[in-house]
Amino acid sequence: MVLKKSIILKKYAWHKSESVAVVGFCWNGTQFYEGSSFADYIFRKSKTHDIFLETLKLLNGQFSVIVEKQGEIWVATSHTWSFPIFYHQSEEELVLSDNPDIVLEKINPKNIDSQSKKYFLMFGVTPQNRTLIQDLIQIKPAEVLMFSDSSLQSFSLLENKNNVSLKAGTEEELHDTILILFKRYYDIIKDKQVLLPLTSGYDSRLLACLLKQFGHKNVLCSTWGRKGNVEVATAQKVAQSLGYKHIFVEYNSKLISGFSKNEKFINYFNYAGHLSSMPFLQDYFAIDYLIENKVIDAETIVLPGHSGDYFAGSHLTEETENAKNSGLFSRILEKCSCSYPLSRHFLKEIETHINDRFFIEELLAPWQKFEKWDFQERQSKLISNSNQVYLFKGLNFMMPLFDKEFISFFDKIPFSQKLNADFYNSTLENKFFAPQNVLFDLKGKQHAKSNFPMLKKLILKLTPHLFKKFYYPMNDAIFYNEITSELILEMEKYKFRHPSKPHAFNSYLIQWYLY
Repeated sequence: MVLKKSIILKKYAWHKSESVAVVGFCWNGTQFYEGSSFADYIFRKSKTHDIFLETLKLLNGQFSVIVEKQGEIWVATSHTWSFPIFYHQSEEELVLSDNPDIVLEKINPKNIDSQSKKYFLMFGVTPQNRTLIQDLIQIKPAEVLMFSDSSLQSFSLLENKNNVSLKAGTEEELHDTILILFKRYYDIIKDKQVLLPLTSGYDSRLLACLLKQFGHKNVLCSTWGRKGNVEVATAQKVAQSLGYKHIFVEYNSKLISGFSKNEKFINYFNYAGHLSSMPFLQDYFAIDYLIENKVIDAETIVLPGHSGDYFAGSHLTEETENAKNSGLFSRILEKCSCSYPLSRHFLKEIETHINDRFFIEELLAPWQKFEKWDFQERQSKLISNSNQVYLFKGLNFMMPLFDKEFISFFDKIPFSQKLNADFYNSTLENKFFAPQNVLFDLKGKQHAKSNFPMLKKLILKLTPHLFKKFYYPMNDAIFYNEITSELILEMEKYKFRHPSKPHAFNSYLIQWYLY
């Protein structure tokens, strides 16, 4: 039976060549492709399944690719998941789109995926290739799907870590790796204005130092959030030391007033949420402010620092080195969950799902299993997805610290060097910060135990929400307390459930989006 196939691409800026559509950019080695040159390149490399797959494995960048060939459709997303793609397949028809609402029109009945909903409430993303709607499927990060009339084949573009030999790296090697990979990005951005979201963290400070080292002058550093938050003073000192302009965008009641009823905001939440990922609001108001005040424009390139510290090992603790699966799941809940109060039964259901799909590879060390889940389910589908705000506002972005060469370097070093990202931090301090005179407000080495003592956990669970608020800092740096409060007030009839940690404001964003 011949399957009717429909491809509808309306959300992102796709480029086409013959039967190929591409979005984003990539390198093969040092050769850069984007736009029509990218589409032409993929067209030349899609003569057979094998050539197409081998080509994609060599590509490095932020992209999605679609090929129609002799009644088949081949689809691929990069590891960054910058341009999500969704599909629905019935016995008669395949519908594929970058906009899940378009695919949703073909699905009847439209039933909520109850397990995905619980997972979403806990982590802000839906599991693997599922969405909040049954039969609406998403392409996973770094996945290739090949549809034909009779079959569906899936391939992963991620490196197999089972065969990676771990070897201690040196600060010189990491320094050189970062310089080499950043040179590729700099060649693309050197004639453009760069918006650098600058905080007190190491990742954005590294990017600031690299821009200065490569001689880039047209750089705007900006920090946003609550007045007097801990990020601002350090960010201003870094920008001043490097000779870059810095703008602080203060989040206050006047700036956010009435935002939840604004049609543009509703459109953004749909755009960035795509029925599978929590839409972030951290950058939303600031980017609006910078555009409206003509500080940046459509030619500006945003350079966020995602996700350097994670790949360097910041999420690892001493316990994860040899933890059992139950311990790894506890670490996931502690570090990555939104603290939503799911029942023990539902938590066990989620734990079983993660065990069966991420913890089954016996050749991986426990900490590698934990990082596998974190990379594919959190960094690619939640953290990277926060960049959707830039696309929604008409801006392009690049993530040098999500580059495959950067990831590959840290895949090859041992646990001892990755623990708490100490090796990464010391390299940045010695090789980048000191030469650029930004060696201040540094991180101390942290080797704290990952798990709360059982008594503290029990007290946390039993303490009423009102009293917890006296213990936790509610005046968060982002202004999320007030932002989420407006969402809650706007929906008086919906009973929000309070997260176990009252300052876990993402939980309220997730519940609002679900409602």
